[in-house]
Amino acid sequence: MIELKNVFKSFDGKTQVVDNLDLQIQQGEFVVLIGESGCGKTTTMKMINRLIDPSSGKIFIDGKDITTVNPIELRRNIGYVIQKVGLFPHMTVGQNIELIPMLKEWDKEKRRKRAEELLELVDLPPEEYYSRYPNELSGGQQQRIGVARALAVNPDIILMDEPFSALDPITREQLQKELLKLQDELQKTIVFVTHDMDEALKLGDKIAVMKDGKILQYDTPENILRNPQNEFVEYFIGKDRLWKSPELLYAGDIMNKRVITVGMKRTPAQAIELMKEKGVNALVVVDKESSQPQYPLGLITSNELKHISEHSVKMKDIMNKNLRMIPETMNMVDVLSFMAEHDLKNIFVTDENEKLSGIITQSSILNVITEVITDHKEEK
Repeated sequence: MIELKNVFKSFDGKTQVVDNLDLQIQQGEFVVLIGESGCGKTTTMKMINRLIDPSSGKIFIDGKDITTVNPIELRRNIGYVIQKVGLFPHMTVGQNIELIPMLKEWDKEKRRKRAEELLELVDLPPEEYYSRYPNELSGGQQQRIGVARALAVNPDIILMDEPFSALDPITREQLQKELLKLQDELQKTIVFVTHDMDEALKLGDKIAVMKDGKILQYDTPENILRNPQNEFVEYFIGKDRLWKSPELLYAGDIMNKRVITVGMKRTPAQAIELMKEKGVNALVVVDKESSQPQYPLGLITSNELKHISEHSVKMKDIMNKNLRMIPETMNMVDVLSFMAEHDLKNIFVTDENEKLSGIITQSSILNVITEVITDHKEEK
């Protein structure tokens, strides 16, 4: 675990670059530090491996005060990946990866074996890349080597300072996916600095949103999207950001909670009057005399009622019984796929106790999208 306690950092004795910062990062977590330029995110990260020392406060790794550890030895046991990679141009790819193992006095055979393993891990065949030089590689390939070098001595902690920001969008997305795959396999503790919220949401188990040297919110991507702590966080993530991450939207977010029920013994005329009174175009049919009076038996819409000429029939006779239920926790991507797969225009949503909590219709989805578009236009 990494823990920062009451950490301050000032370079001129006046301006606090990092201001009374408290932060806990659990073992195996992928934590992203994000904020505008000058917010203190890179300074915070660099204090973890003592490239910068705090003006005051304490930093602990696995309960040990890092000021009691030799800074050179500390850095050799923490992987570090930077934006410009920092590969030594006069060394081969293999020699670059083997640098820290060599400083730790690993024997030549062990170093070579580890370098080849890591090249395989980052999808660069060792027989092709081990003996090449950095200037023979693309930017994306160089960044892969940077990641491989950071993993050379199998450190528990890896620090990454905007490692993908200089890459083109396609290469960047590819490396983000590869990093997530590596993290699933290796479960390292990663501290990742970025200014890109899309990248933070994609990669982080937790995100620390920083401003003026302080952490304004430290939470999961989902909670930051749903419950921004203040106006700055809301502004920084963007009100429509949740819709750019539909896997983080759930049935409970897009359902219409205003479900109007009608008894199964009611007539079409009574149903039409109820629709007019409540301002809805669909009713959920229930048995109000049963022990579960809110359990949906079927659905009836205004369009269906228009075609009923026999007014003595009851809702139980004409309702659509082909009901589908989904939990509130199903994400939007799966909801839309499910509705398309089963050719559904309406779908019921149930809570954790399997009680009816809402209904998703084509119009309810459209209403939510319209609200987001309206909010986005107002922000502009």
